[in-house]
Amino acid sequence: MIQIARGIIILFFLSFFLSCNAPHDNLLDPVNTKYPFVSIEGTVQTFSVPYAGIAGVTVYWQSGNILVTTDSSGKYLINRIKPVNGKLIYSKEGYRADTVEIIWHRAKKISRNVNLNKIPKLDSISIYTVVINQYYPSQTANLFINAKISDSDNDISNVFIVNNGLNLNRALNFNVTSKIYQIELSTADLHIIDIEETIGLNFNIVVKDIFSRLFNVGSEKVTRVIKKGVIIRGPANDTTISPLPDLQWQRYTPGYPFSYMIEIYTNDFANSQLIESKAGISPDSISYQVQNPLPAGDYYWVIWVIDKFKNRVRSLPATFRVK
Repeated sequence: MIQIARGIIILFFLSFFLSCNAPHDNLLDPVNTKYPFVSIEGTVQTFSVPYAGIAGVTVYWQSGNILVTTDSSGKYLINRIKPVNGKLIYSKEGYRADTVEIIWHRAKKISRNVNLNKIPKLDSISIYTVVINQYYPSQTANLFINAKISDSDNDISNVFIVNNGLNLNRALNFNVTSKIYQIELSTADLHIIDIEETIGLNFNIVVKDIFSRLFNVGSEKVTRVIKKGVIIRGPANDTTISPLPDLQWQRYTPGYPFSYMIEIYTNDFANSQLIESKAGISPDSISYQVQNPLPAGDYYWVIWVIDKFKNRVRSLPATFRVK
């Protein structure tokens, strides 16, 4: 009996040992060399350093019509797919999509890491018209564009203002102090005769990166052109007044919300200097008392009308003297 039991034990261990080294004939066993499926894995990261995983990126395996999404670390896995050559397409809102070609070459697993480029974002934009009334030439009008753009990858090369109807494609200047892209355009720059031709037109902001890729990041319309300026009552015509003049004008009723802004300049044709400026004056006002005494000299003053979209018009200048 003991010999029989001993033989059973030996037979059990022998069969166990042989089974562990037996060939994996099951085709669904991943260890089987004939396993018919393959897998793709990888990480999606930011384009700029320090690299960080991007969560929520859609990874599309075109050959198998399979969609997966990256996890919180930017990792993804596409498992149990047939080894058919094809393309992986990576996409997420706010990023430039990328495509990777996959060729298997009998591989069972392929790892592909990509870096997605953040699309520049238009944080703010203002497009407004400025009309200046003067004695000669009688009136000038310009279009001002200010755009604030953020780009975490810091790969902006140029920013353009574009309107195909006006055949306009001009690079904006970057103001290093305000961090704003801006430009001032005359009617000649806009290829028009009257600034009112811009009303209602869409002006697109297009960003070009260091790889010469273009991104249309937003647009804005011209809402209004204000041509009629305020009529000044006084002081004017080189009137001699006290150092604290009371500036007066006729009531202005354009039919839309606005505010006044007053500016006082030295009347020096070669080197005129701004002496005082006061913005945000109520539309109900028809006068303004200068707050700081003016030194003796020759001056002129103007009054602006500014609407809520920043469109504005300047009055004709009025001159005065202070003893």
